[in-house]
Amino acid sequence: MAKILIIDDDGIVRDSLSVFLVRAGHEVLTAADGANGLLVFKNSAPDLVVLDRDLPVMSGSGVFDNIRKISKKIPILILSGYTDPEEVGAYLRSGAAAFLSKGDGLSPVLAEVDRLLGVTGKAAVSAAPAGGQAALPVPETTAGPAALVLVADDDPQTRSVLSRFLLSQGCDVLEAADGAAALAMARARRPDIVLLDIFMPEKDGVEVLKELLPEMPEAGFMMITGNADEEIARQCLELGAFDYISKPISLEVLGSTLKARLLLQRQ
Repeated sequence: MAKILIIDDDGIVRDSLSVFLVRAGHEVLTAADGANGLLVFKNSAPDLVVLDRDLPVMSGSGVFDNIRKISKKIPILILSGYTDPEEVGAYLRSGAAAFLSKGDGLSPVLAEVDRLLGVTGKAAVSAAPAGGQAALPVPETTAGPAALVLVADDDPQTRSVLSRFLLSQGCDVLEAADGAAALAMARARRPDIVLLDIFMPEKDGVEVLKELLPEMPEAGFMMITGNADEEIARQCLELGAFDYISKPISLEVLGSTLKARLLLQRQ
């Protein structure tokens, strides 16, 4: 679909938007400061830019002005925790496609991205949507209670590595060595996140997913795959899993994905 560049120094905001935009089929590029954001823009020619107003190294307004010198057509969606009406108006008059508040939540941003990508050749001016959505995180957001994560995998080494990593991230962890044990633990403890290996004894991960999803719609299910079963993992996404990760597991990718998912579940 589209190539979208997110320039924001808040990692949770970047991760949250990236998870859902990638899930919608888009290619997502990210940068954590203005200078790198501008460099990525020059090298990648994205179809749309989501730009934080407050950035280190180079300000959001500086990035905006430089992008507009390169292209006046690529839509730029300004995302900010500060929405002074005069500043909103100034950005819109300068050619911003929209100016949205982080306080209005994730849903308006995703809806605006969809709308802008449906506009051919030019950006449409939009006011920030009304409130009512849960807020995107800002730096002073405090953490909630520890998340409970169930790791279901018949490989003890995988369970051990994942459990140690999740504990280091402040999560509480349950372990199950087969599908039947995973079902029993999930029903007894109702975890926030369930990491499911696709192939396990007793019941495989797909069977566990099908049984638990109707019972635990509030939980997030992430599949663990080997190289040979990614097609099954994609089918699990259609069933309702929010993501899958392949072995050998990248703990960095896993951590950012779970952080974004938990953020959304707690909105």
